[in-house]
Parts: sequence; C-alpha cells; structure tokens
Amino acid sequence: MVGIGGLLAGVAERLQRKAHLRPMTAGWEKRVGIVAVDTDLRWQLTFSQGSASCEEWTGEPADLVLQGKEMDVRMLLEGDELLYASARQRVRIAGTLRDQLKLDAILRLTSK
Repeated sequence: MVGIGGLLAGVAERLQRKAHLRPMTAGWEKRVGIVAVDTDLRWQLTFSQGSASCEEWTGEPADLVLQGKEMDVRMLLEGDELLYASARQRVRIAGTLRDQLKLDAILRLTSK
C-alpha cells in the first residue's frame, strides 16, 4: 500500500505531466498542510514556481490545512475521480475560499 507521501508525490508528478495546468499554478505560491486525524501523519504539499513538492509537515504556517481520516485523505489523493468525489465530502479544508477552490481544481484535474 502506498503511503500518503507517495500519493502526494504522485499528485506532483501528474501536475508536472499536464502542461495545460501550469498557468493555473504559475504564481500560486502556497503551502498545504495535510493532517490524518486518526494517525500522527502530517504532510505538506508546497506549490511554488508552477510545480509541487511534498515533505513531512513539521508545523510551519500553512496557507491551507486539509484534515480528515487517513483513508479519506488517501482516497482524495489517489487520482481517481469517483474516489475523489466521495472523499471530498468527508475531509475539511481550511483557508481562503479562493485557495480552497484552486486546490480542489488541481486535485480534480490531476486525476488519472
């Protein structure tokens, strides 16, 4: 089973392969904290210069915080549109509405 770190790396890789999404992320310099509330897992997805990277989140301030059960977070990041739609209803994203909508669009558009 692939861990959340691997799933985040997959999101970053799919984002790089989809050149038509670069204008959407260009100039969007944001840090997304990801918390699995039923475990101690905390990851960070950083968008910078049109690309994304992931690492363990050590608590630096984040622009958005995505929280949910580990299984729901996994479903959200796996890249399957149906799983995404189901999981999106059960996770909470805190941050500005504009950033929430942009993250939602990026995750949906990087589906396999």
